[in-house]
Amino acid sequence: MGSIALYMRLSSEDTHAGESLSIGNQRDLLYDFIRSRREFDGRNVLELCDDGYSGTNFERPGIKKLLALAGNVVDCIVVKDFSRFGRNLVDVGDYLDQVFPFLGVRFIAVNEGYDSADNPGSTVGLDVSLKAMVYEMYSRDISEKIRCVQQAKMRKGEYLCATAFYGYQKSKTEKNKLVIDEPAAKVVRRIFGLAAEGKALSEIAAILNHDGVLSPLMYRKANHTDGMRGWTAASGTPYWTRENIKRIVSDERYTGCLIFRKRTKADITTKRTIPVPKDEWIVAKDSHKAIISKEVFEQAQGILRHIEHRKPPGKPQQKFRGIVKCSYCGRVLTRMECKTPYFYCPSRKSRTDSDCAGIRMDEKELERTILESLRIQAKMERPLPDEGQQEESRKDGDSIQESIHKCQLKISRYKSIQAAIFEDYAEGRMNKQEYLMRKKELAVHQEEVERECAELSEQVVTEVRTEQKEKCSIVEGMKKCAVAEELTREMLEDFVQVVKVSRKDEMEIIWKTGINKE
Repeated sequence: MGSIALYMRLSSEDTHAGESLSIGNQRDLLYDFIRSRREFDGRNVLELCDDGYSGTNFERPGIKKLLALAGNVVDCIVVKDFSRFGRNLVDVGDYLDQVFPFLGVRFIAVNEGYDSADNPGSTVGLDVSLKAMVYEMYSRDISEKIRCVQQAKMRKGEYLCATAFYGYQKSKTEKNKLVIDEPAAKVVRRIFGLAAEGKALSEIAAILNHDGVLSPLMYRKANHTDGMRGWTAASGTPYWTRENIKRIVSDERYTGCLIFRKRTKADITTKRTIPVPKDEWIVAKDSHKAIISKEVFEQAQGILRHIEHRKPPGKPQQKFRGIVKCSYCGRVLTRMECKTPYFYCPSRKSRTDSDCAGIRMDEKELERTILESLRIQAKMERPLPDEGQQEESRKDGDSIQESIHKCQLKISRYKSIQAAIFEDYAEGRMNKQEYLMRKKELAVHQEEVERECAELSEQVVTEVRTEQKEKCSIVEGMKKCAVAEELTREMLEDFVQVVKVSRKDEMEIIWKTGINKE
């Protein structure tokens, strides 16, 4: 006999309803229920909980774990009411009407008086569908109300984010207000001052790094706020870069205004956001004390636009784009266009004293080395599949085989149930009409599982054939490399994962197809 799963959920909007929906209250109610039913005596009880998650979708860690256990470890699910399980009419209906009966899982909603065991084989009733519809409508209604309240606060200049952006901190005396963080604000003023003088962004970053000024990320770590949502340095680097300097210089909030609603949720059932037209942004002027004046901000913007305008027009895609990286900081190397093109680490402009500053790789030398390495490997024994790909393929294969095994177990279960209901019919415990209806229902479910099992088996055969074709394709591609006179972008994309360059023109080639390195 399987375990009983008690599922509890509480979202931010539920907190407005009071203590009745708290996790503790739900737990007490569910335990009182199972203690009152003798049929549950001695059964193993599991608790699964989602605290702070919306019920409009099933992207919740607790519910995902519950659904993974359903039909295997768990054969009975108990919730306070349908809205705890979910507020989406379609999804809730599918689980109650299709998935759980298919898996042989009993579902109980205590406050609704619903128990799937009372009506085996029947579809979800109209009252359940109406309740699910009401919950979904309620969720949409309260979501819209919360959005309206938040937008009203935004227009009043209240700061609603979890943490303040660099240069400010949240007021300890006034809710939803920002106050200047003077140590960081001093750095912001210096950045704008240097920009107004016409300094390049990378030059400003180099000055700050040379003077030992903490980057936004390291400053937050020093103040123990790095675990919260908010600013991080570009690419997670613990030093000043051109990118985070540009981010600060372009941020109008330093003039004392707040800008909200640049993006909004596409729908309450998803976390996907969509951009909002600029004329619909919410801008609250003079919402907090400015760090720099509007005149200084506009002056910096003018110089920034001038710097951006000086950039050369777009060039054709380079064959090494995104492949050649610095072995010290991991950044993609920049190609210098000149008589003899070469690659260098962009970090050298902002970190003149780092190992990155010594990286310089001639493009012709890089191309010659990679092409020669490809030729050598092509003349050796056929390339082996990448170990990571082997492991991934093995995991995928195991997952499919496990799914096939589960399907076979379900088919066996349906056959056992068919034998049991025939016995009930033969001994008079079930009339002919009930027997035929139940038999037809089981036959439909069994046919679906058999079809799924056949599709999975076909998938295994297809993947084996695909893997064989890929191996043949790799061998053919390597043969072409053996006689190639020029290195192409296609050759790099097919066989090279990354090229790591270090000082003294040293490089490490990491192959996609698991070719042995010399």
